[in-house]
Amino acid sequence: MRIEELEVVCLEAARNVVERQGRPIIPTVVLPLPSATQVSALADWPDDDQGRLDLLQRFATEVMRPVNAPCYGFIAEGVAELEGHLADVVVVAFGARGQHPRVTAAPLTEEGLGDFAAAEELEPAALPFLAALQHAATEAEMPDAFGGGD
Repeated sequence: MRIEELEVVCLEAARNVVERQGRPIIPTVVLPLPSATQVSALADWPDDDQGRLDLLQRFATEVMRPVNAPCYGFIAEGVAELEGHLADVVVVAFGARGQHPRVTAAPLTEEGLGDFAAAEELEPAALPFLAALQHAATEAEMPDAFGGGD
């Protein structure tokens, strides 16, 4: 999957999460897999970065690595400066094996989710806990192009 395709899948998942969940948005991990896209809400989201890193490391070990997921998306609610004032937003970060993670956001309005900004490279200090997902994606094995048959 190309990074542009991953972005489309993750933005669509974010729209679905906002539509179905209501607010507040529960932090959610998206795993686009060959058989289906897996969406996992993380209801026990910690308040601190170390707790978040620990949770995502467990998620990577228990969910991503067993299915050999080479890419991921992360959806959460946050606050960002838009047009000179603070606004509630939905943040979507996504990454893949061999690709630097990217991030975008869209405002949450009374009418629903607004338009997403152009995605840009994610600064490691911005969401440091996502390193666990990126490491798991990086470690995913390349698929066997010949199907593994004898």
